[in-house]
This record gives sequence, C-alpha cells and structure tokens, in this order.
Amino acid sequence: MDPKKMLSKEITSKVRGHISEETVSEKVDQFFRHGNTFLLLELINLRKEVKSLREELQQQREQKKQQSLRTLIVP
Repeated sequence: MDPKKMLSKEITSKVRGHISEETVSEKVDQFFRHGNTFLLLELINLRKEVKSLREELQQQREQKKQQSLRTLIVP
C-alpha cells in the first residue's frame, strides 16, 4: 500500500469527527512534498494555537476570580 494512503488512513482513524478526511489527506500530501519545512510550519502554528488557548484560559480564570470576589463583597 502507498505510504501516503497508509498515513492518511491512520491519522483519519485517530482524529475521526474532529478533522475531515480531506483535510488530513491535504496535510499528508504537504508533508510528503515539503518534509521538514512543513513540520516546522505546523509546529509554529501549533505554538500559536497553544498560546492563544492559554491566554483564553487565563482570561476565564480571571473572570471567575472577579465574579467570586463580587459575590463576596456584594451578597
């Protein structure tokens, strides 16, 4: 079996319902065409996503703290 198809099937089975099969196939094709450059760009994108999620989580925590402080001050 073609390595691209094998990798596509394996990834698709792991991310079923979260990412479309078409998207997985595109990413696998990009990986086989561009190799390390593709991995570097994906890593950069993932780091940006993690940073964004951390900031969002921090904002949620701060909002909860403010709300609980308000309830303590104003019953």
